[in-house]
Amino acid sequence: MRKLLFFPFLLLALTATACSGDPIEPEGSATEQPETPGNDNDEDETPDNDGRYLVLYCSRTSNTEGVAQRIGTALGCDLIEVEPETPYDTDYNAMLERSQQEQAAIEAGNFPPVKTSVESFEEYDIIFIGYPIWYSHMATPMQTFLHEHAAKLAGKRIALFATSGSSGISTSVSDARKHCPDATYTESLLLTSGTLSQAESRVAEWLSEIGVTREQSR
Repeated sequence: MRKLLFFPFLLLALTATACSGDPIEPEGSATEQPETPGNDNDEDETPDNDGRYLVLYCSRTSNTEGVAQRIGTALGCDLIEVEPETPYDTDYNAMLERSQQEQAAIEAGNFPPVKTSVESFEEYDIIFIGYPIWYSHMATPMQTFLHEHAAKLAGKRIALFATSGSSGISTSVSDARKHCPDATYTESLLLTSGTLSQAESRVAEWLSEIGVTREQSR
């Protein structure tokens, strides 16, 4: 598993430590929804076993980071952390307030800046996108990243995975489709606070379902 960090003027460089994680909350009062929202129409053919994969993730408390690392280990692929330009406050209530403000800004067309950039996705067959769900939405740093890289991700196959307290994944999948409308999407994976302890088996089952196997040595 290779963990990478991208800076605006570099292509691939080794990253520092993982991001500081994701609150399983805030989730608002949304009830839990199906973990695999309607994306069957976008599914591509099963990729070849010698595919190349990239795992992009943002994480504030380490829940999503842990899932990303499991995927990276299982597939032997690159990992990139998507980080906000300004780190989140360690105070939980302050973080909640900021996340709500950022979501409102995104809905008004103003995306909070992130410091992670990727020059090209051409060498990758599938891009795994992982994030916590905040108030039913995709975490705002990942929304910004997808918005800024939409053209580069056009035509790519994207596999979404998320962690949440109880909310379903459907709204966040809609966020991804809105920001990257020209990508195609596999079946997604959601791990809630009640299923996070099953991450190892759930990830393995999900990878099998979407037809992904470990990268071949190059």
